Amino acid sequence: MSLTITELSKARDTVADLLDELRLDAYLFEVAPRDDKWDVKIECAIGQGWETITLSVGKEMLLASSEEPNVRQQLLDEWQARLGGCKIHSS
Repeated sequence: MSLTITELSKARDTVADLLDELRLDAYLFEVAPRDDKWDVKIECAIGQGWETITLSVGKEMLLASSEEPNVRQQLLDEWQARLGGCKIHSS
C-alpha cells in the first residue's frame, strides 16, 4: 500500500469537514488506511452516551470528495443514513 503523509492529512481534513457539514453535536474520529478501502471510525454522542460506528470508504472516493461536489454529496448522504442516531447541533 502506497500512502503519503499528504494523503492521510487530506483524508483526515476531509472527514472532519464532512462530519462538520453533517452537524454532529459531538464526535471523535480516526482514519485507518486499508489498501483501497479506508475505515473511518466515528464515536458520536447519542441520547445517553456514545456510539461507535465504522464506515468503510474507498480511498479515491474520500480524497475526491473534497473537490467533486457530486462525490461529496454521495458520501454525505451515505454517512447521514449511517450516523442517524448521533446527536445533531440544534442551532
